[in-house]
Amino acid sequence: MQNTAKQAWTGVIAIAGSTVLLIFFLVAAGCTSHSPAGQLNGTEWTLVQYTQNATIMPALAGNSITLTFGDDGNLSGSAGCNRYFASWVVSGSSMSIGNAGSTMMYCAEPGVMDQETAYLDLLPKAGSFALDSNRLIISDKSGNAILTFVKTTPGASLPLVGTNWTLSSVDSGNAVSTVVAGSRVTAVFDSGGKMAGSSGCNNYFAGYTANGTSLAISGIGSTRMMCPQQDIMNQESAYLTALESVRGYGINGSTLVLTGNGSSSLLTFSGQP
Repeated sequence: MQNTAKQAWTGVIAIAGSTVLLIFFLVAAGCTSHSPAGQLNGTEWTLVQYTQNATIMPALAGNSITLTFGDDGNLSGSAGCNRYFASWVVSGSSMSIGNAGSTMMYCAEPGVMDQETAYLDLLPKAGSFALDSNRLIISDKSGNAILTFVKTTPGASLPLVGTNWTLSSVDSGNAVSTVVAGSRVTAVFDSGGKMAGSSGCNNYFAGYTANGTSLAISGIGSTRMMCPQQDIMNQESAYLTALESVRGYGINGSTLVLTGNGSSSLLTFSGQP
């Protein structure tokens, strides 16, 4: 009788132990799939407001600032004029962002450069973060909210036509170079098969034909001004020459890549609606 009772209790203990072990593994699995880094990896966000001198500032209308968390410990996005990149680490609700590097373009629209400077200065001040539905709030080390974003809808890309495209980089085949500091190269495609913009010094115009991902640009003309900076004139010449070699394009979110033969990258732009 005693042996039977002892065996029964042993079975109960074994079952209880297995139950505890199962619960442990389920909790561990849940924690892994819902880890802080896992919630942010691969997500893209658009800035809606930021704090400057203790004042909440709304993001400029028509000037999108974005933030994408990579799963390799790097983040990137558009700061409104330039593309930027930095490192990021999270632990629990704590967040650390390294000093950002960026391209060196200048944008003349009122407030754009001031907003960009303020945004890039705030990133390394991050101390914690909070996710609330489709909203991301980054706070400083004192717990004060400094950056507020809304989640970007996956797969939502800007259209080729009607978007204001600003050149980010030029691929010469041997090297990729960013736009000369202090210059801005743009492109706008209209619905009538015409495109126009600034090539850095002069304004240019052309015709285009798009079919699927194929794109051909022809009849390129421009004004005839001379700018004192030779590097800007060289950039302009290289840009207009590259347009003649365009054979296709691709858009991923707010990034436009014009490609040549063999789908090789020629020109990369960031876009604003």
